[in-house]
Amino acid sequence: MVVARLLIVVLVAALLAACGGSDTSDSAPTFPTSTSAETAGVVTSTAAEEELLYGCIEPGTAKPLTVESAGAKLDAAVFGEGPVGIVLAHERGGSLCNWASIAPELAEEGYRVLIFDFGQPATVADDMHAATKKIRELGAKRIILGGASLGGTVALMMTARERNVVGAFSLSAPAVYGNTEGLPAVRRFRAPVLFAAAEDDGNFADDARALYRAAASRDKELLIVSGSEHGTALYGGPAAERIRGAVDGLLEKAAS
Repeated sequence: MVVARLLIVVLVAALLAACGGSDTSDSAPTFPTSTSAETAGVVTSTAAEEELLYGCIEPGTAKPLTVESAGAKLDAAVFGEGPVGIVLAHERGGSLCNWASIAPELAEEGYRVLIFDFGQPATVADDMHAATKKIRELGAKRIILGGASLGGTVALMMTARERNVVGAFSLSAPAVYGNTEGLPAVRRFRAPVLFAAAEDDGNFADDARALYRAAASRDKELLIVSGSEHGTALYGGPAAERIRGAVDGLLEKAAS
């Protein structure tokens, strides 16, 4: 019965097409070139409009960029405008997409935010330097460095190597990771700095405590939250509001 109904529908559609399809026009019906469709009064966007930048960034919310580092061209994106720039580094095995839902929030608060992909493990410091250089070229006068896990360690390490860095924060950063080390830098960094981690996330809470103890800044904060979320996942865990509040507070102090 269902098959019969479908055959009837197909035959009727074919007959309408052959007849021109309209009582008020002798010509064949014309259709818009757009692939948009209306279903129950709702317009569906074209595939091109729905395509996400790098597979994770909403169209129109960021500008795609290329950051050149150590002979490689790295994918990057910048959100927002303003004289205070934030460079965010992702965790090992991740990508700029780790920050794709967080960067727009920070841009809405008035910051210029750059996220980027690391190249090779041996070049992460060069990559962070190149990203920081890029955001300066875009107009940022003061810089805040942030990162998750490996990216957090790199962000802390680069505070001692970059100029005009007015603040830094790390989420689940190890004190030492491969060829990156945060402890020597935080011993010299004097601007506001935040170290955050989840209590049950391996040794990362202990590393956050060690970094906090070593930090020379008088405006330093340690935030250990319950749970086991790691890196940017802290923004989606049960302590998300505490993490967001602490990062926002750090940014406000650094930018003032």
